Amino acid sequence: MQAYVAGSVIATKAWREDCFVILFSGDNFNVPYSFNLIYKDFKEEYLKDTRDFKNELKQTNSKSILFTGGEPCLQRQALLDISRFSKRMGVYVGIETNGSKPDCLRSLLKENLLDFIALDIKTPLKEDVFEKITKSRTFFITPKQIIDDIKESLKLLKEYSNKVDIEIRTTIVPGIMYKKEDILGIASEIKDIECRWTLQQFNPNNVVDKKFNSLNPPTERFLDNLKQTCQKKYPNIRIDIFTENRDYYTIEESD
Repeated sequence: MQAYVAGSVIATKAWREDCFVILFSGDNFNVPYSFNLIYKDFKEEYLKDTRDFKNELKQTNSKSILFTGGEPCLQRQALLDISRFSKRMGVYVGIETNGSKPDCLRSLLKENLLDFIALDIKTPLKEDVFEKITKSRTFFITPKQIIDDIKESLKLLKEYSNKVDIEIRTTIVPGIMYKKEDILGIASEIKDIECRWTLQQFNPNNVVDKKFNSLNPPTERFLDNLKQTCQKKYPNIRIDIFTENRDYYTIEESD
């Protein structure tokens, strides 16, 4: 079986220590402050055999594998193939996703192939602000359809929260995604899910749109104020603050 994969790395700061990370190419969002939008397209040079990554996994002796991208859920069959193999090897399996492909998540969850899900909610689930930031509208799909799919993914997370470790992530970007009412809007969508919600500090390094390079990250105090505001209204939500760089792909490559 083949898949569009930009590369793989052994990451010491990913979900688990010394985690084997597979970076799938192809994305259905166009977030300008993303650091990995360069892997958005399904380029022919990225087309590889999934057996190569199974062999890599065996050679690394890693006890965990993480699928990221791009958007890995755009390639369901490849995910199922590698996940099934990983589980037979006794390896923990995790995925980072934007939640826009609930059918893919459902397939993985029904087969008990996932131990960890990180779902990135970039905006409140309102059409205007969602489209402004994700630029995900196409001729075939509207922002409303994508938002409905994300809500379906959130229902899945709630259903499987007793079986899977769940993290929901939101990046706080000055001037773009920083208002209390926006963050509270996201909180209202996830308040009934057993998870940890990570407020991520925007990092201006390696972003696709270079105009964001000069944008200062929000301070930890600002992030903490957002956290306190959300916890005051939704005290059951567990909120963490993350200020490190999630750019796993600068770590020593395994291939």
